[in-house]
Amino acid sequence: MAHFNYNKPSKLGSELTLEAQRYVLAAYVHRFTGDNKPDWASKEWKDGQPYPLQFKDDKDWLANTRFQTIKAGSLDSRCNGCHSVPTWPNNSELRNK
Repeated sequence: MAHFNYNKPSKLGSELTLEAQRYVLAAYVHRFTGDNKPDWASKEWKDGQPYPLQFKDDKDWLANTRFQTIKAGSLDSRCNGCHSVPTWPNNSELRNK
């Protein structure tokens, strides 16, 4: 499997078909949104504080995450990576770090 390549075609998750959106939501289980809390987010972060929520919900995650596509615009099944830019809905001070 290939990792996300910034020099290849990609789309935001919100630009994918509904079928492709359902696929990435099922495949990328480590995202931390208001709709999905992975095991790692239940552990302590800095100074015993909980990890901050990265995205308001799965819709926010899709709108701020790019997925590799083929030239025709559908998901590239050879790529198992994505590129997310957290929105930190409850911690605006983290947005510029």
